[in-house]
Amino acid sequence: MEYIIHLLILVGIYVILAQSFNVIFGLGFQFNLAHVAVYAIGAYTTALLATGLKYCPLESICIDLEPMGTFSGIVFSMLTSGLLAFLIGGISLKLALDYFAIGTIAFSSVISALLINWKSLTRGVLGIPGIPRPEVMGLELYDNWYFLAFVCVLVVFTLLVVHRVFYSALGRGLRAQSQHPYAVQALGKNAVALRTAGFVISSLFAGLAGSLFAYYINYIDPSSFSLTEMVFVLTIVIVGRPGSFWGCIVASFFLVLLPEPLRFLEIPSSILGPMRQLLYALILFTSVYINRGRLFPERREI
Repeated sequence: MEYIIHLLILVGIYVILAQSFNVIFGLGFQFNLAHVAVYAIGAYTTALLATGLKYCPLESICIDLEPMGTFSGIVFSMLTSGLLAFLIGGISLKLALDYFAIGTIAFSSVISALLINWKSLTRGVLGIPGIPRPEVMGLELYDNWYFLAFVCVLVVFTLLVVHRVFYSALGRGLRAQSQHPYAVQALGKNAVALRTAGFVISSLFAGLAGSLFAYYINYIDPSSFSLTEMVFVLTIVIVGRPGSFWGCIVASFFLVLLPEPLRFLEIPSSILGPMRQLLYALILFTSVYINRGRLFPERREI
């Protein structure tokens, strides 16, 4: 039963992460490869605040803060992720199509390098251990049943907000600027402002997912936020169909739980890992082929 609870917690975290990516990629059709970097910032912010931030930029100057409460830490992690997204978006959103993707992956590489090399703050490849579980109303969520309930509450909150975004003026504006950018400009709408708003909202909830991940695993290091993780989130959104609210939820369950039956087969671990990656690759290629009209729309020139 503990194993099933563990899987459901992971599904909940990925539902939040994938839906947040679905806002900017599914609605706005912005190929944001820095999403995993924002996810990492949320996780590291929570880890530093929950364990007590101790940072000495100079021998004579040290910052030593007491551990922060659960909800304060989560909110601060979301705001930090949103601020980073605002800074990234201010530059990257001036780019278009392939150039935007290259710009965001460059930012992601910068964040990854900082997590590895800023050892005085992030401990580099050693990571940050000993992250305590959340405490809600005096109850410490070390029991995974309680933690699952906590995750479910935040998943519901995320889905309500994202659903509201999908069917709001902002959501319609994001869809319009992705499909008919010149028509949006002709109507006097600021396409860059629409994309920036979507970018920030998307990153706020990516920070929330990162915070939950740090609280649950109790340890984080840079390897948890590699490009492979970005490809997995992208796979979830593509399999669920970009811009589909319910499809993204179903795809999160499907892809997180997909490799689990393989664990019960008598397959050497040296073969099991590559089989899992090949299975994801096959599903991704099939989904891209089915959704090619949405992902690579035919461009018409006058």
